[in-house]
Amino acid sequence: MALAWLLGTFGAFWLTGLARYVENPDQLCIFVLGATALFAAGYAARIARRPPAPRVSRSYSGNRLRLVRYLVLASAAYYAVRSLARLSEFGATGPQSIWTSIQNPATGYSNKFDIIAQNVGDPSPLILLLALLGVLGTALMPLLVLHWRSLSVGVRLAGMAGMALHIAFFLFIGTMKGLGDLVLMLLGGLLVARATLGRRRRARSRRRVALMLMAGAFALFLLYMTYIHASRSAEFGVGELIRPSPAISQMLGERAAEGISSTLFYPTHGYLGLSYNLQTPFEWSYGLGSSFSVANLGEQAMGVDPMAHPAYPYRTEGQTGWPALTYWATIYPWLASDLTFPGAALFMGLVGWLFAGAWSDAVSTRRVLPTLIFSQLCLLIAYVPANNQLGLSPDATAGILTLLVLYAASHLFGRRRPAAQPTPPAFVRYRT
Repeated sequence: MALAWLLGTFGAFWLTGLARYVENPDQLCIFVLGATALFAAGYAARIARRPPAPRVSRSYSGNRLRLVRYLVLASAAYYAVRSLARLSEFGATGPQSIWTSIQNPATGYSNKFDIIAQNVGDPSPLILLLALLGVLGTALMPLLVLHWRSLSVGVRLAGMAGMALHIAFFLFIGTMKGLGDLVLMLLGGLLVARATLGRRRRARSRRRVALMLMAGAFALFLLYMTYIHASRSAEFGVGELIRPSPAISQMLGERAAEGISSTLFYPTHGYLGLSYNLQTPFEWSYGLGSSFSVANLGEQAMGVDPMAHPAYPYRTEGQTGWPALTYWATIYPWLASDLTFPGAALFMGLVGWLFAGAWSDAVSTRRVLPTLIFSQLCLLIAYVPANNQLGLSPDATAGILTLLVLYAASHLFGRRRPAAQPTPPAFVRYRT
């Protein structure tokens, strides 16, 4: 699935009108296919080292179930507090104002930038605290899906309420990012759940339900994405790069055609930005180029100016005019700002290794940490054609770093701990 997405978006790019602007097609193809091949090689090497083991039992200890319930409740509370704080910050006055903005998403999208421009400065203490607790934002959807049958009705309702407030905020500001994240984390949880159901007839039926849920969530997201982009095109117009085909406009109407063209533009146009960045000479950004949130932290906490050694996309903007923060350029130029482009390709091999390791552990044990890491890596891979998503916001960066540190610590101390003696079967104990 990951390869289908990475290669599919790159192949679709060459079928769009954007391909005619590429001045270095050979260089672009060699790099993208090479980085994708290293990702696949890292994945294959990790799976060959330790393939996912089939589960023997679907029962869990009471301690693990309590941990899952506490995490779902804590994550639901985190989403609720963060969403209410953001709704207040962006001017929501109640359900009616949210509903009005949902009916006209382009207006909410425009107002979002006005609020951001007015609130430039130091964030509030609550926002800082929520950013540090970003790991709680990784838990809700995967655990809610994977352990749904083991959770009480109250825990389920709390989780759904937190998720509803999260959706309400992003609908209020007319932005798809938060909805896409939920769909991707839902996908991660459903993939793990589907892989651990077994082979019985009842399990096969549940696997079909899981597939239907994945397909339904993706279809709803895609339909709303087309609608919201059609609304934006009607409000702001479309640029030359997003202009739809006249044939599609005649079949579906101008507004629908513009929405579809804008939707297809989203996962493909980053490769044009990448082609421009590949032609820009390397200048090290001193560790502040790969992650937007780390650069902001360095600026606010240590007084470091990130633009003293700007990342690839900023320097490319000055040379070619491709806007660094308006259009995308894939994840690679951001990584290459610190790692060089060959280093960014090698980094994708490491991502493939971690992706396979988290998947293997999640499928064979259904433990919390590998399941959450797998879901977060689903986010990273889905946004490869766009940007470094896990390094974009403070809460996302804090979340993945916390998970990786805990995962490494669990493996380190788990290896040092002496192996437990297996418990003999009951008939052996009774006979003894």
